Amino acid sequence: MMFCPSILYCMKWFVFFLFILTVAGCISTNVESPAIKVGLGETVITPGENVRMRGFARSQISTGIHDDLHARSLVLEGENGNTAVLMTVALCGMSEDYAKTIRAGITEKTGIPGDNIVISCTHTHAGPNVGSSHDTFNKEDVDESVASPEYRKHLVDQCVASAVLAWESRVPGRIGIKETTVMELGRNRRRLLYGGLHPDPEAAVIKIEDAAGKLLGVAFNYGCHPSALDWRNTLFSEDWPYYAIQGIKKEVGENVWVAYYQSAEGDINVGYSSELSAVGADMPIRNYEYIEIKGNQMADAVLKALPEISTSGRPEVDVTIDRFDYPLRDSYPVTLEQAKKDAEDAKTRLEHMEKIPEFQNTRLLDEAQVDFFQTDQRFRAAERFYKNEDRPATRSIEQQAVRIGDAVFVTYPGELFSEIALAIKQQSPLEKTFVIGVTCGPGGYLPSAKEFIEGDYEVNGSAYSPKTEQVCIDSSLTLIRRITD
Repeated sequence: MMFCPSILYCMKWFVFFLFILTVAGCISTNVESPAIKVGLGETVITPGENVRMRGFARSQISTGIHDDLHARSLVLEGENGNTAVLMTVALCGMSEDYAKTIRAGITEKTGIPGDNIVISCTHTHAGPNVGSSHDTFNKEDVDESVASPEYRKHLVDQCVASAVLAWESRVPGRIGIKETTVMELGRNRRRLLYGGLHPDPEAAVIKIEDAAGKLLGVAFNYGCHPSALDWRNTLFSEDWPYYAIQGIKKEVGENVWVAYYQSAEGDINVGYSSELSAVGADMPIRNYEYIEIKGNQMADAVLKALPEISTSGRPEVDVTIDRFDYPLRDSYPVTLEQAKKDAEDAKTRLEHMEKIPEFQNTRLLDEAQVDFFQTDQRFRAAERFYKNEDRPATRSIEQQAVRIGDAVFVTYPGELFSEIALAIKQQSPLEKTFVIGVTCGPGGYLPSAKEFIEGDYEVNGSAYSPKTEQVCIDSSLTLIRRITD
């Protein structure tokens, strides 16, 4: 039986057409239609007037702007109706009162529950003084020189506006989170003589896209003080994160939203002694040229990780919040009398050395200055401890946990030591577990238990007990399990 060539020709095209339909069907079933919405917002919070700066025990008044300070917000609206706000503010810190006011403003304009709003600070030491925390070293002095009521209202309004912009700009989108390692940026400042390696050099990289896969935003979460600029700097700046953000934008586009979320930085900075910093020792790494190098280290790591991050349009979004009682000190390692004598003796030694020309501009004189600083700090802390006869046994601490797909972020309202954050990560049921530090709250250092034996700057001024490390780990894991089980 003979077939007409035209029929064979038509059959070939029919088979080819069926093949195209099959392939297209496979592709369409594999393409994920986003079920979440993402929104991004950014506002400038730089004061329009010169004010006292915050960070270090400083009294300097700002003289200008190196780079603007910002409030940046990420809004995630989940398929299940849950909405989370992750806000980062370029300030040294903010009290819980700020959080209450900012959350109320956001809720009023968006309907997002206040409990679902995380507000953290980058902890830059080149920003304005907006008020002290419970454990501020020079609390009375700081409170007497806080920024004007007009600026503080402006700050709140701009923080609210950041989240509202994110809410109003939300679109169907995708998000992905991946960890990377940044070895050379942060150093353990309490272990510099031993190499100073960061106990937890992990950074979380967050990739945000629209439904078509276009990059909308990038965020990174990493524990390291943005305090590379010392007390001599009187220009407002976001410090090394500024250069990290600019380095990322240079490659991905100026219109892409980029943000930094602080992690556990209590014992981590870019590689200098906090005690030497406190006494004003001259260190050639405390300048803008050096922090540009440090910021670019983060930018390079983020840009390298970015192409490897797969995104999802259907991650589970969940938030939980609770308060936990954190144990405070019930004893102090020295008596008030001994602390006072130690400070007086150190002052006498320093005054003696300052009179001898041979000691000028030497490490020996720096060490004498550090000795006086530490003993004086310990005396003041001991004085506060012993004079407060009605001191409470615990402090109520607010913490939140935010789940985004296979990753979870847990918060802490202060300066957590990196070893504690590492323990939380290692014991978490989710491999992708990260800590957002310096959220609005009482502030202050929370050292790991073993550090209380050694003392020094962060420990001497801490209000917490050696038992508090385990409470922090347990409370963090409680929140994490609540939204992952």
